[in-house]
Amino acid sequence: MSCRTNCCKTFVLVLLALAILAVPAFAQNVCLQNEYNLVQKQKLNCTANDVSIAQVTNIRDPQTGKTLSTCFQGVPFSFIADFTIKTTSSANRENIGLYIATNSTTQALTGSCVDNIISPQHQCPGAATGILCGSNNYHESDPAPDNCGDTSSSDGGGTGIEIVTLEVDGFECTAPAGSTTLVLPNCTSWQIPGGTIECVSNPPSFPYPTNGPGGTPTAIPGSPSKCNCGVINLPITPVTVTPVVQKACTTANTAGPATFDPGFENNPPTTPTQSPTTCDAGAEGSLVTYTVAISNPSTVPNNNVVVDQICDTAYGNIFTATGFTGHTCAAGTVGSATNVSCPPAPIAPQGTGTCTFTATQAEIKTVTDVVSTWGHSSLNTTSTFSNDQSNSVIVTSTDAPSSATVTKGVVGTEAACATVRYSVDVKNTSTADEVLTMSSLSDTAYGDITKVGTGAPPVVLGTTCGVAAGAGTLSGTAGAGVLPATIAVGGDYKCQFDGQFCSAVDANTCISQVDSVSGTIVGDEKEAVTETENTITVKECLTTTVTSSP
Repeated sequence: MSCRTNCCKTFVLVLLALAILAVPAFAQNVCLQNEYNLVQKQKLNCTANDVSIAQVTNIRDPQTGKTLSTCFQGVPFSFIADFTIKTTSSANRENIGLYIATNSTTQALTGSCVDNIISPQHQCPGAATGILCGSNNYHESDPAPDNCGDTSSSDGGGTGIEIVTLEVDGFECTAPAGSTTLVLPNCTSWQIPGGTIECVSNPPSFPYPTNGPGGTPTAIPGSPSKCNCGVINLPITPVTVTPVVQKACTTANTAGPATFDPGFENNPPTTPTQSPTTCDAGAEGSLVTYTVAISNPSTVPNNNVVVDQICDTAYGNIFTATGFTGHTCAAGTVGSATNVSCPPAPIAPQGTGTCTFTATQAEIKTVTDVVSTWGHSSLNTTSTFSNDQSNSVIVTSTDAPSSATVTKGVVGTEAACATVRYSVDVKNTSTADEVLTMSSLSDTAYGDITKVGTGAPPVVLGTTCGVAAGAGTLSGTAGAGVLPATIAVGGDYKCQFDGQFCSAVDANTCISQVDSVSGTIVGDEKEAVTETENTITVKECLTTTVTSSP
């Protein structure tokens, strides 16, 4: 017997006399036992299995319709999903209540829930236009104005399956202990024919129905057993704030600007790239400017990245926020940073912030360093990141080359040497038939000119005198003949020799040599011969021309 007919007349009259008032979909203390307590203070045992949520699929973002696989750790979020409602009873199960806990607890009996009924398809209230909530097989067996949907095992062509799309708002992104993904605690409730409470939900949003000033719920169990509770795994992984940290360098020899591509903005995402990452500090070293880029790949609105600390392996502490005690930067291996403009301001979702610092690099060094960052989410300060490292940057410097210049010039010629080819002509000028015999030839400067000398100048370098064939520098020429030699009246003994002499230069930059040649000559009676000898002066004058290279 239905409460509408006899047993609950007074209650029904009150319901009909009061306006229907819907409570917000998400509130505290609106889970199944909480709602039931408002009507019947009795503990539910939920032993029946007539109606249950078999699975949850097609989880997506209400605004974009895109599949959701992650959420931001500790921050409530909204999603839309298809709930598979399974009914095993051939008789109608009416005024189905769907209670979805808004955190990954183990139950949806008490606490915070999103409460729903099975409704006709309609625009999801918090979703983008065109995204529909409600049932793909809505049907109602109770008379109007009751519109809280019913089910039976005949649904879905006899499978007992009905798909209901629900919007779940304010679900906490926290996985239960021991799990890396979220779970969805849920409960279903129903009433049976002859024992229903009139249940009316107002379009167009079809919220969970409550009647009267006190907000008496109407989609509640018909008795303590007429409910079912379970926990369904959701393929959604909580993620923490995970910025992309990049680093670049610039010097006078390696010009900027520094450029960064964090990669997550590309479709599909790519590996982060940055430039320049190899810099030349030049000979003797120079000032190096390091640029740090921190990007926020989050798509959660207002989930800004706040940087609490930046450390550099070469230059130690770059920045530490006042009051931050989570980490202490190790001392730099090279020195300290200067002209620090870090950190960047809080970085908005899908945004990038940059900051710079400088360092003076000494000569003959190769500095390879990495920055690491610590920080937190502006939405959830307990969601932190630590030791997020950048790419490495390499800066090299060299030693300036050592050099000297040696320059040679000419002041003037102080002394010089010359090699002169002399001619000798011994002529028999006798007037009778006196045949002369010559046994030697000697020069006042060079001595015996028939022999090649080996000493210091003046020296004979070559000769044809007193030899059958030329010697020294005159090798290959005919000699005048060996001595002693006879010279007939009117005859000649002719030869040449090369002599080298050295001398200081005079005022005109000339050198000179004065000498004469005499022979040892006797007549045919071995008598002495009167010789007439000339003296010559050889003068060599110098012109000095100087060229320089380079």
